[in-house]
Amino acid sequence: MTKMMPLIPEDAPFSAEQRAWLNSLLEGLFPAPVQTESRKNYRVSLFFASQGGTAERLAKKMAKLLKENGHTPTVQSVEGLALPVLAQEQYALFFASTYGDGEPPDCACAFRDALFADTAPRMEGLRYSIFCLGDKTYEYFCRFGIELDDRLLALGGSRITGRIESDVDVDASFSGWSGQFLQGLSEPTKTVNDIAAAVDSSTVMTQTHTRENPYHARLVDKLLLTHPSSSKQTVHVSFDLTDAELQYEAGDACGVLAQNDPVLVDEILTLLPFPATDTASLPKSEPLTVEELLRHHLQITKLTRKVIQRFAEKAKCRTLSSLLASEAGELETYLYGRGLIDLLHTYPGVLSNATELVELLPRLAPRLYSISSSPSAHGRELHCTIGVVSYIAHGRERGGVASTMLGQRMEVGARVPIYLQPNKRFRLPKSSTTPIIMIGPGTGVAPFRAFLHERRALGHTGRNWLFFGERSAKTDFLYCREMKSFVEDGHLTRFDTAFSRDQEHKVYVQDRMLESGAELFRWLNDGASLYVCGDASRMAKDVDIALHRIVENHGGLTAEAAQEYVSALHEQHRYHRDVY
Repeated sequence: MTKMMPLIPEDAPFSAEQRAWLNSLLEGLFPAPVQTESRKNYRVSLFFASQGGTAERLAKKMAKLLKENGHTPTVQSVEGLALPVLAQEQYALFFASTYGDGEPPDCACAFRDALFADTAPRMEGLRYSIFCLGDKTYEYFCRFGIELDDRLLALGGSRITGRIESDVDVDASFSGWSGQFLQGLSEPTKTVNDIAAAVDSSTVMTQTHTRENPYHARLVDKLLLTHPSSSKQTVHVSFDLTDAELQYEAGDACGVLAQNDPVLVDEILTLLPFPATDTASLPKSEPLTVEELLRHHLQITKLTRKVIQRFAEKAKCRTLSSLLASEAGELETYLYGRGLIDLLHTYPGVLSNATELVELLPRLAPRLYSISSSPSAHGRELHCTIGVVSYIAHGRERGGVASTMLGQRMEVGARVPIYLQPNKRFRLPKSSTTPIIMIGPGTGVAPFRAFLHERRALGHTGRNWLFFGERSAKTDFLYCREMKSFVEDGHLTRFDTAFSRDQEHKVYVQDRMLESGAELFRWLNDGASLYVCGDASRMAKDVDIALHRIVENHGGLTAEAAQEYVSALHEQHRYHRDVY
């Protein structure tokens, strides 16, 4: 690259002597042109397998860094990615989420199946890296990303950097790893070919308020949806977005940056052998006091294998070490319902300073809630449906950090830091006449309340069918009046409920699906889109099994043909799941 020296133009208002003097001055300021080695530009394909949007967000964040470093990135989902195209790539980066019991996101199922088939092409020319996203509280942590890495390696690919397996605090993991990837890319062993790659060109609305810069929304309403006699507590909360530069669509999620319970924090502080005013730093942050760290930044209500491992090493504790060496079931039993407070009570004096506390505990992650309001129907209000997690374990009351904060500790008028998490894979059909089938037990009904209000506000004429389930109609019928009004005015074409404890034998939403299997199959053949929201570990699996049975039985298909039918629903963007 040549660095040019500026010269005074001939027509400038200076004499020849003045111009010569100024040019001499400039020559001293700008030495003779030097030829510098130009930085190589690499074409890097970034692929994401995302269920809730986090993997996609990180892929786009990495693309920005690559551009800033002179490279040419492209970004796309693995959905529809043809293996022959991937085999021709030379530099690829995968952001792979895992959810439920080690499953890939819905958009990645077809890609996964093709990659693990015997017919998958060799990948000798591919250099790649994989950023795995997972949650260590689940048994099959980062399983899809790990399997993807192993398979690409088996097909002949070579790694640019080692695989990273990130827990819920993905941004901290990303910041440390992204530099390693850029460095690894700058030392290639192959020359880049200019291979065309499909780019996700969908429009993304820029939000001023983000996870890093949340909007402190005013809580304007809070309603108890369950009866006081219910064993569960579910609340409806409303936030005012009047002054926020935030735009959402029905199907999106609201991220809440929760605070730990101040009472629990105060008790922990009394057990630590150093003052609450001592400070320590998190990555890329100013020093924070111990109290600030415990209130806003550190996960104190859950223990993980890694936390126990670090604590056992520090404490030189044989009991914890033997627990780590035992079968997985024993450790899981110990971890359930325990937090930092339990370790401090049982093993006092192990932590000696604030830095050790930060090194021990993971970051407190935001909590995502499906938005239950419609921007067209509810204006600048945003609604969420919160199932409050509260229980007793090991002689102590326990609870979910965000749900107890919103449901029990915060009063109307308080400010809550929030941001929006787009969920582009959980949108209403583009056609206003397309029928939709919604399956949402419990708080899984949240996005479907949004869908129903949105479709009515926009005048959509497509038929709507909702399956809702809970324990009892008397105590747990969420949004009962609203749903009945939708039925009465014909907006909700069908409304099937499953209250598991209102009869001798338990009934769930998948049972209601099977009972109406013939009609459900007719809706699918009429072009209906099917949506599922709620628990991934059991409900979503049972619903999927029921769907396959319905297609097989009422379509007169073999099990293999029914699988192909359901796969086609995925490929046609007619089978959507927002499960957690």
